[in-house]
Amino acid sequence: MGKKKTSKTEYDDPTVATLCKKYGNVIESGTKVLESLETYETISVSPALDMALGGGLREGQVVVMTGDPKTGKTTTALYAAAKAQAKGKKVYYLNTEGRLTKQNFRGIKGLDVDAIQIVQATDDTPIVSAETYLNIMERLLKEEENLFLICDSTSNMVPQDEIDGEIRTGVRNALPRLLSMFFKRISGDVSRMKAIAVFITHNIANTGGSRFAPSKMADCGNMLQFQAGTNMIITHRGKWEVPKESGNHVGQVANWVIKTSAAGGTPMSTAASWIRYGVGIDESQEIAQIATDFALIQAKGAWDTVSCLVDNKDNPIIKKYLVDKEVNFDDLEAVSKAFKFQGMEKLVAFLNSNEDLRDIVIEEVSELF
Repeated sequence: MGKKKTSKTEYDDPTVATLCKKYGNVIESGTKVLESLETYETISVSPALDMALGGGLREGQVVVMTGDPKTGKTTTALYAAAKAQAKGKKVYYLNTEGRLTKQNFRGIKGLDVDAIQIVQATDDTPIVSAETYLNIMERLLKEEENLFLICDSTSNMVPQDEIDGEIRTGVRNALPRLLSMFFKRISGDVSRMKAIAVFITHNIANTGGSRFAPSKMADCGNMLQFQAGTNMIITHRGKWEVPKESGNHVGQVANWVIKTSAAGGTPMSTAASWIRYGVGIDESQEIAQIATDFALIQAKGAWDTVSCLVDNKDNPIIKKYLVDKEVNFDDLEAVSKAFKFQGMEKLVAFLNSNEDLRDIVIEEVSELF
């Protein structure tokens, strides 16, 4: 077989030509780079988080989720993974904590558990070092296309030096140094392979905080925050309770502070996500709350009217719903009554059972931004 010919790139600028001849094709025009960036897609997470993120999680970025235990980090990451699967991405989940239960996966709407590759300690390999986890992730990010990777969590990875020998004090924590080396090595690969890499970590110290700095920092060094294209800091807002006839305590509400460099996002924004047990993020609850805040849903006493559906009754989808319910299309009062609900829980149940109508509400909200 003859030697494969490599195409030569012509450069108009002699300086660029000289540099690329010596160091490789490391210089490209701004136009070419922008054209490449326009091919990057975003993965939707939920209505509230998407608005704060500028559309969702962007391909080619490192995402860091930081927060206290049991605040919803894993649930949110797996919920995003389900959306990534729907876009054709392959999901790898690194279970460094060893706390995985079937509820973690079975309780996420739309998640294809059989299609997830889980990396964790086994009976044959009872202890996996931080170096092993990091090397596996580096290999995946360099070779696997359409990758959605979750490391849960970086906080629980243990360097080999701390594994060897007996438990003892005076061992210098090598994890921040390992992470620093790792992120410097994979930053270009994440972008080149259009991967989304989500790293979950825990809070450790209260730093006092300010408008532009979280009151708590990650427990494995600052490298995570510096390398991330998107930082998502979560705090537990409280229980999600509904009237007793609906089951009372059905989930929890989480507040997010989000800093992202993604186009469309703002440097510092906030969002509230509603995590329903057995579902993941309840998108209908989120959109109902947002639409109410912007008067697309009119709240009057104990009643909530989806006014944006009433105002758009000429929409073929809305019209079909009204016809199916035998509502007089020309009677505005009857139309309004069809989209009037006693209490937020009944409104949310309506949106959950009529996703095509919910999508119209989401579109109305999106137009505001």
